[in-house]
Amino acid sequence: MRRALILAAFAPLLMAQGIPRANCGFGEGLTQLRDVEREAGKPVPGLIEGRARGERAVASLNGAAATFRGCGCARLAELTAEASTVAASAPSESSAARLRAVFAQIRFRAQLARELSERVSCQ
Repeated sequence: MRRALILAAFAPLLMAQGIPRANCGFGEGLTQLRDVEREAGKPVPGLIEGRARGERAVASLNGAAATFRGCGCARLAELTAEASTVAASAPSESSAARLRAVFAQIRFRAQLARELSERVSCQ
């Protein structure tokens, strides 16, 4: 019991050190982020498939951002949401060339978020 009270008292300090809340799904959010980064790096085979991939990226990035917010990782959630904002244009792009540019931006922003998570875990 005493150990639980001590942990509860120091929880805010632990959060400030970059440790996500317990059982918040942080690992699932990172998996989604890595998957989007990997998918965005693949060649775009055509307009229809590219748009569909863009829709999946938006859903995954929104889910990851919500997970990071729930974990108390405000900066990581913000970077992931920025990647989602870029991805939101992919489902309506009118050319494969433009989709390639959008996916390059998605990959870059997802990589920034992932690298932040590797450096400081949760911020």
